Amino acid sequence: MIVPLHTHIYKLPMMRYFSIRGGRGYSGIMNGIYLPISRVHVRTFSQALIKKAEEPKNGSKKVSDIVKMKNGIWTIPNILTISRIACAPFIGHYIITQNFTPAICLFVYSCITDFLDGYLARSYKMRSVAGTVLDPMADKILMMTTTAALCIPSGPQIIPLGVAALIFGRDFLLGLSATYFRYASMKHTYGKVTWNSYWDIFHYPSAEVKPTRISKWNTFVQMIYVGMGVVLLIINNSVDEDDEKQMAFREKFQNAFTLMGYLVSVTTIWSGASYIHNKDAFRYLNKVK
Repeated sequence: MIVPLHTHIYKLPMMRYFSIRGGRGYSGIMNGIYLPISRVHVRTFSQALIKKAEEPKNGSKKVSDIVKMKNGIWTIPNILTISRIACAPFIGHYIITQNFTPAICLFVYSCITDFLDGYLARSYKMRSVAGTVLDPMADKILMMTTTAALCIPSGPQIIPLGVAALIFGRDFLLGLSATYFRYASMKHTYGKVTWNSYWDIFHYPSAEVKPTRISKWNTFVQMIYVGMGVVLLIINNSVDEDDEKQMAFREKFQNAFTLMGYLVSVTTIWSGASYIHNKDAFRYLNKVK
């Protein structure tokens, strides 16, 4: 066999090769066969082998990423969610003590992080089982704390008791349901339930919570409603009663706040009923053997 000067003989075990035959290129896999190839081909093959050797075997990196996505705790979305939970008691305290400026600032921060944690989790694949529990929990803590501060007699009391009762009643019933489903899902996933493991949702995730669409809209409407309530308090404290334009604006804003309360009542009832008919809102995790 005559070999050109620019070509050498190399033995390539299980390597993809490329050559020219009859003016056409073709590729394939050869095992332990001597092939006439050029130095350029050898360099290309060597680079491919190095890259292949650096890749994790059996998709270990991909598997670890999936495990981290499912069981990760201290992700950026979860940290934002936890910070929103921490802000809730301060918002309630500032409302009751009539420090409305820091109250509205913390409330706006909570609304922004509520959007941001979901966006980051979806866009950058940082979803976690703990996050599916923490996010709706943070929304409920924020709404219940703010609603309580806006309706109790010792506070501003601008949210009617009927609207507040609907909000509290829905969340109370969902909380009771979550208590039962947590126990049932722990039994399903781990086979047993202890006091410590029951409350440790970070290390013992047992279910994935998926809010219904109307529930998401209800949370959005409720946030607008209580946010308008805090703004209304700021307007009431800063308006000049001798200024007719300011008084007219306050009256219009008060009417809009009242109408929003009716809308919140409807969405609250609707979202509560949606969990009864939606079987995909709560899903057990696979059993741990």
